[in-house]
Amino acid sequence: MEETRKKNLPESVDVLVLDSSGRLRDDVGLEELPFHLSDPDALVWCDIASTEGGQGGPYGRLLREVFGFDDLTIEDCFTRSHLPKVDIYDEYLFVALFSFHLSEKTQRVQTVEVDMYVGENYVVCVHPRPLRELSRVRRRLGSGNAFVSGSPANVAHTVFDAVVDEYLPIMNRLSATVDDIEDKLLDEDLGSGTDVFDRLYHLKHELTALRRLAVPLRDVVGILMRPSTTLVPEESVAYYDDVRDHLIRVVDMIDTMRDYLMDSLDIYTTRQTQRNAEETRRVNQSVARLTAVSTLFLPLTFITSVYGMNFENMPELSTRYGYFVVLAVLVVIGVTMLVYLRRKGII
Repeated sequence: MEETRKKNLPESVDVLVLDSSGRLRDDVGLEELPFHLSDPDALVWCDIASTEGGQGGPYGRLLREVFGFDDLTIEDCFTRSHLPKVDIYDEYLFVALFSFHLSEKTQRVQTVEVDMYVGENYVVCVHPRPLRELSRVRRRLGSGNAFVSGSPANVAHTVFDAVVDEYLPIMNRLSATVDDIEDKLLDEDLGSGTDVFDRLYHLKHELTALRRLAVPLRDVVGILMRPSTTLVPEESVAYYDDVRDHLIRVVDMIDTMRDYLMDSLDIYTTRQTQRNAEETRRVNQSVARLTAVSTLFLPLTFITSVYGMNFENMPELSTRYGYFVVLAVLVVIGVTMLVYLRRKGII
């Protein structure tokens, strides 16, 4: 009988019902769902771990025909949202939030959208693939946890808490990556550091994208804590405040890591500029020395070139001491220019 009931539900749909008698049931079929949804003393958990088929598929029909959700929210479930948000309807809340996962292969952060409906006696989650965070929520509800089973608002808080708890380990691993990049950027033997720069700019882009998701989610939790949000009772608000504190910490960690990356890049750029300036100075000194040597030999070359011409009518050629006079002049000019260039610090 249990298998027959379960087969009535689409694949990848998990339903758990705490009925009015306090009995926890995981064998509720599709035909029984409307009965439990109409019972104000029941608590229904429905987790849809697939979006195949789109709005017109079995999961879209379940949301539309059994739960009676608005078509706009159903459309949001099957199209990726850009930011977390909350829509408040008369009978339920619709919340879009994002789960973070760090890929072991690419070492890049992947995000998975989780759309959640919170009603008077139910919580429905829709996401494209199974998530361990929601599996933990299901286990806590299935274990008879008094807090989780207390109200749909508490179940929704447990979903928020499970998703946000996954953020902090990822932030710690990204922080270690930032430290590694910082160490390599400040390494004296880094050289060009092309790979490090690629990692830096990629990580900075990821941190910016994560911040764009964490900040709106923090605001969403703030909206749920307002007194006007009647589906979140006052006794549950303190728990949502704890989730918001976690999100504030995540945002602070993201901002700190971005600042570290940019400060490290500034330090590296400054050091490279100093190294380039020193290298340019050494090159200029070498060029100046070569120029000085050329300048030193220029008049000497000119004089010897003049007396190297083979003209007969050159009076100095017949002078007895002409050769020695020219040598003396060359020595005087050379020494004079050498002293001058040394005083100027050129050579």
